[in-house]
Order: sequence, then structure tokens, then C-alpha cells
Amino acid sequence: MKTLSVLLLSLLLLWGCKEEKADRYFSSSSEIDQAKALIEDYEKGDWQAMKGHYADTAKIYHNSTTAITPSDFVSSFEQGTAIYQSYGFQDKDQYYEMIIDDKDERWVNFWGNWEATFKDKDTSVVVPVHVTLEFKDGKIVEEHAFYDSAPIMMVMNQIQSMKAMEQEEMNP
Repeated sequence: MKTLSVLLLSLLLLWGCKEEKADRYFSSSSEIDQAKALIEDYEKGDWQAMKGHYADTAKIYHNSTTAITPSDFVSSFEQGTAIYQSYGFQDKDQYYEMIIDDKDERWVNFWGNWEATFKDKDTSVVVPVHVTLEFKDGKIVEEHAFYDSAPIMMVMNQIQSMKAMEQEEMNP
């Protein structure tokens, strides 16, 4: 009986000392709120506010293994969005999550459908997008985005061809 008591007591002590693992997945956090604000600033075209979400040394990768700076990134969006009559993420089917990985890095993942209507061709495209953002001290220090740019390029090529044909007609 004594052996059984010692065994039970030992098991209880081991169970009680078991390391509690902290939550690693979140559906709400200050980082998620900041990711939502980043997307909102992008949709409004508030480029200065958008840039303010990034650390000065942030590395940004969009469909690339080569990083660009926050300044170059924001500038490219400012110039690139000029061809659209409207652009932004559809309200439905937007998903955010934050994880804390095994290195204690905080990453926010976003999934959504980006939609744009071109100025010169009154044509819309919808592109599924995944963005993952690493946060440190309240700022984005690394960003990766993945999306299929082929539908956008196809419409841009059509617009270019249309303009070339119009130019030929004007200058035979």
C-alpha cells in the first residue's frame, strides 16, 4: 500500500509540475488590429499612415525572395494604384490570425480577396491574397505576400494593346 501511495503521489507531483504551454494562436490581438489598420490605410491610399506601420529596417517580400524597404514598397503602391478606378479587399471572407512561433516571434496572417477595377478598361479582377507580417515592438519588421499577378498583367496587356491600336488608327 505504501508503494502505491508513493507512486500516486509521484504521479500527482509530475502532473502538477507539467509545463503549461502558453497560447500560441489568437484570433484577436493588438498586432491583428494593426494589420487591419495597415490594410485600411492601403485601401484609403493613406501612404504616410501605411508607412508608419513599418519599422525603418523592415524587409518586405511580395511574390519575391528579394526584400524591399518600406519606403520603396509604399512608393510602388502609390504609383501602382493609379491605374485603378477602385481597389481594395472584399469585406467577405477576410481572415486574420496571430501566432507566436517556437522562436517567440509574433506573426499575423491575413487571407482575403483583393478586387480592382481598371480605369482604362472598366474591367474588374479578383485575386486571392495571403499576407504574413512579423511584429516586434509594435512595428512590422518583415512581410511576405503571395498572390497571382497574372490576371492583373493580362488586363494591363489588353489595355496596352487597345491603346496601341487606337494610336495606329489616329496615325495611319
